[in-house]
Amino acid sequence: MENISPATVIPRVKTVKNVSSLERAERFWGWIMIAPLVIGLLVFYFIPFLQTFFYSFTDLNQFMNWTEVSLDNYRDLFTDDDFYTATLNTLFYVVVCVPVSLALSLLLAIGLNQPIRGKTLFRTLLFLPAITMPAAVAMVWQWLFNGDFGLVNHMLGFIGISQVDWLSDPKVVHLSVSIIIIWSSLALKIIILLAGLQNIPRQVYEAADIDGIGTLRRFFFITLPLMMPTLFFVSIMSFIEVIQIFDVIFLMFDRSMIESDAMTVTFLFYKYAFYLQEKGYASAIAVMLFIVTLVISLVQMFIGKKIKVT
Repeated sequence: MENISPATVIPRVKTVKNVSSLERAERFWGWIMIAPLVIGLLVFYFIPFLQTFFYSFTDLNQFMNWTEVSLDNYRDLFTDDDFYTATLNTLFYVVVCVPVSLALSLLLAIGLNQPIRGKTLFRTLLFLPAITMPAAVAMVWQWLFNGDFGLVNHMLGFIGISQVDWLSDPKVVHLSVSIIIIWSSLALKIIILLAGLQNIPRQVYEAADIDGIGTLRRFFFITLPLMMPTLFFVSIMSFIEVIQIFDVIFLMFDRSMIESDAMTVTFLFYKYAFYLQEKGYASAIAVMLFIVTLVISLVQMFIGKKIKVT
């Protein structure tokens, strides 16, 4: 058996100690770097969520005082007609806006991924809604949808369609809101999908060209399967964005119109929290919105994991 001298053992022990101290230093500075983010999450997200969850079982008022803890808020919630109306309106926007915006953003991303002239300008123009303030968006669309001198009605008049009261007709208010949601949500989706398209290896398309695969088949059998993880991420992001829609509706329509025809769950929360000052009941609405968002997002993630690219 070969003898091991102390001279060969000592350097190894020193090396292990040096690596351990380096790891400890890296971990220390790593925690220092993420400490502001962790503190921000605790102070502005986690602790307020726990407070909201607790307040949802109380009769919290405008002076932030409560006297009892009970399930009355949740009992009232499931018997509130306004809650069901707001839920149905929100689901309508989700069912209409999420798939339409996803399909349009994918088609536009594919178009911008082609070697066309001026695509940098087109990308810039399509990204403008993402950096535009909601108040500016609401003002522009109020002018476009104006029943008397709006540009949309002016263009419809050229093809023989009579004027539409986009902002005051209960029959078309959902369509008006859906158009604005879809338009304002395209920009970020296009950027993400464009990044996903550019990550697809060019060799795959070159092999498809050699095999004589047409454009339509190449889209359904190559592009769409390889883009599935990105599409599911964008769909989850779009769902969360639509289910929490508030600013556009609040800024564009009168309160009477919102409460009668365009109310969403987030506006119902705002109504009870700031108009009626029933903050305990508003907290229950916020908790229910969180639960629904979490459950549907988890279902989407589960489905996304089951769909694998072969």
